[in-house]
Amino acid sequence: MHQRFLRHGACLALAFFALLPAFVRAQPAQQLDRPLTPEQFNACVQGLAQQTGLSGRPLSRTDFERFAAGARYDDRVRQSMLVTVSEPTFWWDELAATTDDDRVQQGRAILAREAQTLQRIEAQFGVPREIVIAIYGIETNYGPSQGKIPVLDAAFSLACLRPCPETATAQGSCMSRERAFATVRVLRDGRVRAENWQGSWAAAFGRTQFVPDSFEQLAVDFDGDGFSDIINSEPDAWATTANHLKTRGGWIQGAPVYIEVAIPPAQQAEFNTGGESKRYPERAKPLSQWAAQGWTALGPDGQPVPLQLPGDPEVHPFLPVGLPGPAFLVTRNFETLLRYNRSVRYAMEVGLLANKLAGGRDFVTPWPTDDPGLTRAQVRELQAWLVSRGHTQVVPDGVVGRITRDAIEKELAAKGLPPARRAGQRTMQALMQP
Repeated sequence: MHQRFLRHGACLALAFFALLPAFVRAQPAQQLDRPLTPEQFNACVQGLAQQTGLSGRPLSRTDFERFAAGARYDDRVRQSMLVTVSEPTFWWDELAATTDDDRVQQGRAILAREAQTLQRIEAQFGVPREIVIAIYGIETNYGPSQGKIPVLDAAFSLACLRPCPETATAQGSCMSRERAFATVRVLRDGRVRAENWQGSWAAAFGRTQFVPDSFEQLAVDFDGDGFSDIINSEPDAWATTANHLKTRGGWIQGAPVYIEVAIPPAQQAEFNTGGESKRYPERAKPLSQWAAQGWTALGPDGQPVPLQLPGDPEVHPFLPVGLPGPAFLVTRNFETLLRYNRSVRYAMEVGLLANKLAGGRDFVTPWPTDDPGLTRAQVRELQAWLVSRGHTQVVPDGVVGRITRDAIEKELAAKGLPPARRAGQRTMQALMQP
């Protein structure tokens, strides 16, 4: 639902590609090799106008054409869709950045400042305040990174870059078309203030990044001003997020997102994924049954503790990178987060950050690497060093994008170090030493 990586700056290609909706991945990549011409875009918009009868909610052609007249093709949408999957990305890089100490401290400050409001949201929707604030922090860095593309332009550009198949003849049957139609309906109904309505390349907007088709169904006016404003109102954005998790995912109160576990030695070969990320939802069963098979939870000090949760919820195994590496049993709340954003990395980011916000710790089991990931502060330090080395196009913003990767690659080559386009703790130290 929420294509977030370009929004908060973590341009992490493999996870990003996994996030692309089916209507993106189903089309050959070569169709995105050049921008749409004005003639192609206008023809597409005219075609959409002829399909308003397929809108999932009532939309007249007259209303559609009235607002579509203001839509412009934005090639940033195509460029974002073309994010390469050839750049290696690693769990330990992404989680080190998205759940770093800075983000934890900022989130805790919000939890303290807005304790009363967040308590009311938690009581009404049954979703922990730490989960809501974790989503807020990861989606938009607690507000400022909401996107810079006009939502109307993004929705129409997306619909034209990935047109619906001819077989999508049922109402609301094509995601890209429905998103464009929903954008018009939101404007028609005055549910956003049209001036400066901006968001991501996927037309997601607001403090917790909702696409128009989800916003119009789930938006909540929690501050009581008569307007569901997820752009400017933190309470509205938080309550809308909690409503999504409750309504579409069925959040289980009192259950964690994950439990880090130790797999009995005799069963480890069964879960040797060869380094691949793998979930086993087909093997879901009550927690007590995993405990009966010898599985244990890992306490903060790494010692085994009994697997035990109120209500004995169903859980299934999830191994982000296989063994050796952290292993988890995940609850339905993990699936609920996947309804918010279809990346398993995202679900773990939210779960881990929420755990840290509540006073918990990082995973006990180390990642299988000798070059752990960098925090955003460390990335900024590395980027400043790269600038001092003459890479003046690098911006010390804590985001490892293509320009930063290019500079890392050049500096590694200059020092005779193994070629790479990333830097972890060890690589950064080797690069920056005199």
